[in-house]
This record gives sequence, structure tokens and C-alpha cells, in this order.
Amino acid sequence: MAKNGLYKQPMSDNAQPLAIQATDQLQRSLANGRLGHAYLYTGGSLESLETQATWLARTLNCLSPPKTGETGIPIEPCGGCTPCRKVESGNFPDLDIVRPEKKTRIISIEQIRNLTRKVSLKPTEGRYKVAIIAGADRMPGPTYNAFLKTLEEPPKRTVFILLSIHPDQLGETIRSRCMRVNFGGEADVQLEVNDMAWLRSFVDTSVDADEGLMGRYRLIGSLMEHLSVKRDRIEETQDKSSPLNRYKDIEPSLREKLKQELEASIAAEYRRQRGDFLTGLQWWLRDVWLAALLQSRELLHFQDWADTSEKIGRRLTPMQALENLQSIEATQRLLETTNVQEALALEVGLLKLKL
Repeated sequence: MAKNGLYKQPMSDNAQPLAIQATDQLQRSLANGRLGHAYLYTGGSLESLETQATWLARTLNCLSPPKTGETGIPIEPCGGCTPCRKVESGNFPDLDIVRPEKKTRIISIEQIRNLTRKVSLKPTEGRYKVAIIAGADRMPGPTYNAFLKTLEEPPKRTVFILLSIHPDQLGETIRSRCMRVNFGGEADVQLEVNDMAWLRSFVDTSVDADEGLMGRYRLIGSLMEHLSVKRDRIEETQDKSSPLNRYKDIEPSLREKLKQELEASIAAEYRRQRGDFLTGLQWWLRDVWLAALLQSRELLHFQDWADTSEKIGRRLTPMQALENLQSIEATQRLLETTNVQEALALEVGLLKLKL
């Protein structure tokens, strides 16, 4: 195992029971014949996550598994066959582990290109090729984009396992493509109560095919009203704490500067909160995508809406569900990087969704 500082974060007190729960979750998914092409392991330390990832590599390639699932996928390794022993010793040809370079502490584009070349080849000794990326949040922009292309067009019989103790630093596009398995109990995406209420109404409208286009337009109108209220609340909060309200005798040039700073602060906070809200929508669309892939409902983020997500997922193809994700991601990028009119961008993005 690597010895650099990335592997030294201690596990929390509840990490052990959570790790057991996560392993049970994976085994139940395998027992039902549901194997994802990409997983994101979070929580604990990178060293402990790597141990969990190699356990899955041994399981998938075990020749004498004690238990198998409905479709013959092993659900636990024997530990004694040749693949099990080779994975454990680190010399199994169908297992690749990428770690941040010691000097730069990042994952280079050359490492990802080399990994892509390896996984494009058929397994030589095992059933599956397994690619583990430790410290996946340490991929800079060009590396991230190179890996994203591979992740969106995965080779057959290849499983990617991304490990991160800072998943919030891993781009949302990659996170949403992976089935997240939490071994350590860190917080997941959180939404404000009002954001959850709007998203719930969107989910309920989406599951009712009779609502049609008019229902979608009503939701767009309610969304713009929701965001307007959000911005007003931010303005009110920041305006109260501004020096402009606390001090009346401010020199005109300084007053103008403070006013500009206040406006910039309000705009930045609004963009952040709007981004969090759209991220929540992405996570629900990810649930629908997982449902379209017939993955275990235990992998869904919004457990209270699992029935609805599965109902919608069953009437979509996996490609349609993935295109929904890509549409909202594109809308969010457009809002963050251009001066596009907010209402127009959101209207186009929501109307593109196939639900």
C-alpha cells in the first residue's frame, strides 16, 4: 500500500459498522445480478478503501466462490484460488491501481491514458478487469476530462472503483456516473427544506404521465418563483449585515465600493445556492438512471422516493436516463460560465428531460 499522507486520515468511530453495512449492500446488489460499471467508495482512509476495493476485485474474479448470485456473479471470494491470491499479493494482471504521483500528489493524464489503454484489452486471467483509482479527487482538469470520456464509454467486463476521502472535491459529472458506497459516514448532498419541497413536486409531476407538457411548464413557473424567493432572502440577510446599514456617515466613494461588494456577494451566494439546488436535481436524475440500469434501490440517494424513481426508470432506456443527467449538467455549466438568461436556460434544460 502507498505510504504517503493521503492514506493517513483516521476512520471515524462508527466506520466499522458502516463498512459492514456497505459490504452487505454490495453483496445484496451482486446477489441480485446487479453489477455497476463504476463505483465511488468514500469514507475512512484511502488505505481502508483500497482494501475494500481489492475485496471486490477478488470477489468478481474468484474461481471457487462460496456464494454466487442469481446470474452467477460471485458475492464473496474464497481467498484461496489463484486469482484471489494474486489480487492479494498485487500481481493479478487484470487489476490496475492508479495512485497520485508521489512528487506532484496528483493523478496525471499519462496515468489515465495508460489505464485506458490497459482496460481496453480483454481480461487475460479473470472474468473482469478492475481499475482502482485511489485519491480520485486529485485529477486536475485535463486528467478529469480524459477519464470522463472512458467512464462514459466503459469497455465491456470492466469495473472502475474510485476512492476518495474528499468526494466533494471530485467533479459532479463523474460522481453522478458512479454508484456511491459509503464506508465512513460523511455527509451526502443536503438540500434546504424549500428546495426539497420543490423537488418533491417535480418528482410527483414527472411520475404522472398525464401531466404532460403543461405540467412541466407549471413547474418551470414555480421554479422561477422559488429561485426569486431564494434570491430575495439572500439579499435581505446580507443587506442587514452590510456596513451600509450599520454606518450612515460613509464617504461617497467608499459607499459605492461597499455597494458593489454587497452586490457581488449576493450574486455569488445566490449562484452557490442555485448550484446546490441543481445538484440535488442531478442526484435524483442519477437515481432514475440507476433504476433504468436495474440497480439495487439501496444505491439510490433519495430513498423516500425510491418507488417513484424506479417507476420512471423502468419506462426509460439507460441511454435516455443518462441523457437527462447530461442535460441538467449542461444547463448548470451554462449558468455558471456564461451570461445566459437564467429563465431561458432552465426552461430549455427542463423541457429536454425525458420522463
